[in-house]
Amino acid sequence: MLKQAFFKNIFLLIPLFLFSIEIFSQQKYWLEYKAELKDVPEIELEKLKAELKNKYQEDLSFHYESKWHPVISIETTHEIATELSDYEWINSITSQIELVPTSLISTNSSELSYALEQIQAHYLMDSMKLSGKGVNIGIIDGGFMDADKEPSLLHLVENDQIKFFKDFLLAGNNNPFYGKRLAQDDHGTQVLKMIAGSNDNTIIRYGMAKNASIYLARTDHGIRERRLEEDYWIEAIELFHEMDIKLVNSSLGYTDGYDKRKENHSVNEVNGKSSMITKTAQMAAEKGMLIVSAAGNDGHNKWKIISLPSDAKDVLTVGATRFDDWSRIYYSSVGPEKLEYVKPDVACFAANGTSFSAPVITGLAACIWEYDSTLSNYEVMEIIKNSAHLNEVPNNYLGYGVPNGKKIHKTLLNKGLDNLSSKLIKVEVSENDYTIQIPDGIKEIVIYHKSSDKNVKEELTVSIESEQKFLIIEKEADIKYSTIVAQDRWLTEIMWK
Repeated sequence: MLKQAFFKNIFLLIPLFLFSIEIFSQQKYWLEYKAELKDVPEIELEKLKAELKNKYQEDLSFHYESKWHPVISIETTHEIATELSDYEWINSITSQIELVPTSLISTNSSELSYALEQIQAHYLMDSMKLSGKGVNIGIIDGGFMDADKEPSLLHLVENDQIKFFKDFLLAGNNNPFYGKRLAQDDHGTQVLKMIAGSNDNTIIRYGMAKNASIYLARTDHGIRERRLEEDYWIEAIELFHEMDIKLVNSSLGYTDGYDKRKENHSVNEVNGKSSMITKTAQMAAEKGMLIVSAAGNDGHNKWKIISLPSDAKDVLTVGATRFDDWSRIYYSSVGPEKLEYVKPDVACFAANGTSFSAPVITGLAACIWEYDSTLSNYEVMEIIKNSAHLNEVPNNYLGYGVPNGKKIHKTLLNKGLDNLSSKLIKVEVSENDYTIQIPDGIKEIVIYHKSSDKNVKEELTVSIESEQKFLIIEKEADIKYSTIVAQDRWLTEIMWK
């Protein structure tokens, strides 16, 4: 369940994206060690790294280690980087150049995290000056340790934007910033950062809702896993409803990782109607609440499908994509094939788990509600889903796809969804292959081969050569549909006859 799928594995995924969004406030460096260490047993280098980790603890993080070069990507402070240069086995410490989204260099007053760039958040944040002001956001998570020390969250404390906290695990604890790092009590801190984080010193925006009012509930323990935590989750949702909080982020999920095996859920329960936590989430939606829920990180595990309560029909379930081609990142949980509706609902970039894609969408929803508080939770969901790049051909990998701030901007200004133009090209093919013409400028496409209109059997990423004008799509066994997509620039659906 949560311990395995959302905490333990979450920080192992960083090597996939050296250019990923900043998760911590330290700077990125290349640590170059002496080349001869490449020729000694790997355990020797691991011992040296462990010594550094023991000394500097959370102030030093090891990320990608090159297979070709004697370098390791690290994240630490300038002061520690200077100290590391004195170690005999280290040749040099070199600062990494931060990747700046080119589309934002000259057009925005602040730089955006990669997830915010992907969803074109600047159309709402800069053009419309939206920031979640006047919107109350509830966050149910595993702890908010040291959120008052996180540079990108200081404004929440200084401006008294954290309005409420309840600890369901530790009776009598009224300090939302208390916790133990070994128990992953800072998970909620990172989630909060992706909802409302904004660092004035670095001019980087991590979340869209920096001016929202925040209500916190700690319901989950990062190490011990008991069904009792689901009770706390239900209690927190009901409490937030009583407090008239309509927007709630839940980067928690429940599957089969409980301490007592008899408490484990089964995949058969992920049907939108069996578990009590799912029933509660659905009822909350019917009462007007928008629950934004992380899909889960079991896409590469035996469990594979989304976690509870993300199976609730009217919960806004969020998966995760790669940044470069918008394909499903391998850990992102998929929707059960037997569901009558599409799950997940949408997806966006997150290098380190769907725990951090869901809050991006929560911030987006807050901005929509700030602009028009008369919208229902269902209308906010529809605006988000209809803006996404797969909205006309959703599937159980990414749902309706990656939301588009530019389209949402247009929808809000025009008071409706009818003004969104379609890019979808539909073709019926009776042969076993189809030659498709590639639009100019397309460098990479993603193909979803589907056994039905929504269930993906295979996802392929294809690189397009500079002079390539055509691509042959071959029908595979038991495939009835094939979606060919290039981010939000090109979309074709083949219906095989």
